[in-house]
Amino acid sequence: RFNSLRKVSISNLLDTLETPFDSEGVSEKTSAKYFNDPKSEYYQMTAKQIRDAWSAKGAESCHYGSLLDDYIGCILTGTENDLKLFKLDNGYDFDERLHGLCDSFDNFYSVLSKSGDTEFIDREKYLYLKVKDPMTKEDMYVYGRFDALFRNKRTGKYILIDWKSSGTIDKVPTKWTKKMLGPMFKYPQLNWYRYTLQLYFYKQALIKSGYVNENIKPEDIVVMIVNLPGKMIPECNQNYQIHQSAMPYDENMMDIFYKFAIEKHMILESQKKKNDNSNDTNKETQQEENNLEDIF
Repeated sequence: RFNSLRKVSISNLLDTLETPFDSEGVSEKTSAKYFNDPKSEYYQMTAKQIRDAWSAKGAESCHYGSLLDDYIGCILTGTENDLKLFKLDNGYDFDERLHGLCDSFDNFYSVLSKSGDTEFIDREKYLYLKVKDPMTKEDMYVYGRFDALFRNKRTGKYILIDWKSSGTIDKVPTKWTKKMLGPMFKYPQLNWYRYTLQLYFYKQALIKSGYVNENIKPEDIVVMIVNLPGKMIPECNQNYQIHQSAMPYDENMMDIFYKFAIEKHMILESQKKKNDNSNDTNKETQQEENNLEDIF
């Protein structure tokens, strides 16, 4: 249905709010600072080795995040055999990290389900929100996929959840924390704010689409960031932690964000395409020169 229409992911739009991470610059400084420090994890590591270590760590986190998603799917929508096969195939009884992540979810879910009022609605659902391209004024779509949606049968409120397993939820800025860019300049560049905006997109898309209820209001959908680190969290003395939104929900704020982010994203994509074409031309020219050298 949406294949012929212009669309952009909410993740790409959220990227426009943040200053890009300078991995080369930071790794160079990190190597220089800790190269001769035997107590540091970066002891005797070059900048490239540090970047490679960061990439490997990120890939591992993505792998375990994907496994946790699969496990949650088995619990929420699968059969007993689905769960048994998951555990057998993924070394559940031998992988301490995976076991810990699943335990974090189990403990959270047992509390969520304890009263009997909470019912599961859907998971891993793609949502599309129609917006206007600020430059062409044509219709386009912002899209994304939420993690899980529940409903409290007693209150009638929906619970929109984003699972996080790769680290802490950063809520307190330091003197090095930068501010978000564009219309979100009042807020710090911390993942708590990014995750909140992502959930607010899902919330707005749910309301606009009428997916759950045509008469649903913003206050009828509660957003929740659930950290499932697979280990005990000292602040709360349990292996999961619930975080509410970092800022109040404001539909006008979201519309301003889309306008800024879409325009910036399109400009950046245009520049990237131009640079890629320029690099391709330079390669072709170099190849022609090399061929001429071969001939003569």
